[in-house]
Amino acid sequence: MSSNAPEQPPLPRVNGRHRNRALAAARRARAVRLRTQGMTYQQIADELGYTHRASVYQVVKRALDTHNAEAVRQLRDLENARLDALQVALWDAAMAGNVNSAMAIARIIAARVRLNGLSATSLAPTVSQPITVVQRQQ
Repeated sequence: MSSNAPEQPPLPRVNGRHRNRALAAARRARAVRLRTQGMTYQQIADELGYTHRASVYQVVKRALDTHNAEAVRQLRDLENARLDALQVALWDAAMAGNVNSAMAIARIIAARVRLNGLSATSLAPTVSQPITVVQRQQ
């Protein structure tokens, strides 16, 4: 089926990057918005024409690192809320001594630290003391 409209040329690229900075910025913002809507990195890559899902991951990560867009703040808030919900769902079981739940909570906390750009060393106790964990018997 032919169209009367001329075919659009591909976007100009220099070393894999768009020459048009405004277009590239809009594409990055759209990638972050799509991620906040729950799309996977591969789905975003397919939607926006990125070659690899890793490229989308890097774009979203860079946007998170620079803290320069409202969409980024919304994504961080959404991901924190998801982590909070998971932690709340597992908390009682972990406090009752369920080792798998406690390990899952530790992974959730680690994900939250990475998401919010917190250093693991800044969270370490300042006094080096042994920590005692008490497991309740059911």
